[in-house]
Amino acid sequence: MQNIIFMLIKRLFITVTLFISISGCTPIYDWRTVRSDDLLYEALYPGKPSRAEKVMSYQGQKLTMTMEAVKVKDGLYAVGVIQVPSELRSLDSTNSLMSFVQNGILGNLKTSEVTSPKPIKIKTYQGELLSASEWVIDGVGPDQQRRLMRVRLLQRTFPDGLVQIYQQSILYTLNNDQSIEKILNSDEHNMFLTGFKPY
Repeated sequence: MQNIIFMLIKRLFITVTLFISISGCTPIYDWRTVRSDDLLYEALYPGKPSRAEKVMSYQGQKLTMTMEAVKVKDGLYAVGVIQVPSELRSLDSTNSLMSFVQNGILGNLKTSEVTSPKPIKIKTYQGELLSASEWVIDGVGPDQQRRLMRVRLLQRTFPDGLVQIYQQSILYTLNNDQSIEKILNSDEHNMFLTGFKPY
C-alpha cells in the first residue's frame, strides 16, 4: 500500500513538473509561413498578419502599397509591396521612385543620426541573391515615443518586365534600459528577416 501511494505521489509530481515546464515554454510568438501569391513573396511572421492598403501620389500617378503586418509584444513586423506601373519602369523612373519610397519610410522617425544604408543580399524563393539596402534607426515617432526601426528595401524586376518594390520592416518600441544590439541580434529579428523570400 505504501509503495502504491509513493508511486502515485511520484507520478503526480512528474505530471505537475511537466505541466509547469510546458506552460513556461508556451511561445508568445506564433511563427507561421505566409505565402502571398498575389504579392509574389513568402514570409515567416510571428503571428497571423492582417492586410491593409495605402495609396500614395507620385508624379501624378496613384501608387498602392499593400502591407501585411502583425504586432507582437513591442514589435510590429511588416512587409509592404508596390507594383510599379509600366509608365515608371525605366531605370531613371524606378531609381527616383525608390528614393521617394525611401524618404517616406525614413521620415517616420526623427533622429539626429546619419541614416546611411547598409548594402545587403536577400535570397529569393528560387535561391537567387538580390541586392537590397537596410537601415537601422533609433529615433522618435510622431507620438514622441522612442522606437527602433529596421527596414529593408528591395526592387525586384521579373523576366516578364514586372517591377515590384518590397519593404520589409520591424518597428520596435524602446524602453530606456534596453540594449539595441541585443534586440537587433534577437531570434525574433533573425527569424523574420531571413524568413522573407520574394518570388
